[in-house]
Amino acid sequence: MREHKPITGQILESLQGSSECEFETLVTRLPQFTWLELNAEVSRLSRLGEITITRGVGTYTIKSTAVPH
Repeated sequence: MREHKPITGQILESLQGSSECEFETLVTRLPQFTWLELNAEVSRLSRLGEITITRGVGTYTIKSTAVPH
């Protein structure tokens, strides 16, 4: 089983500096991971409260809940 740290860190890093990001944009930004891997990790991070997921019309937008320093 793959460790969560590499994918987690890359997702959270990708979300830094932007207010929100569509899931499909995240898939494009992180081509080293499959759609399924990203979806599973985004779901896990959402359950932990580290990101929020907002459903739009045909899109899902994700946003980090971390407070910038």
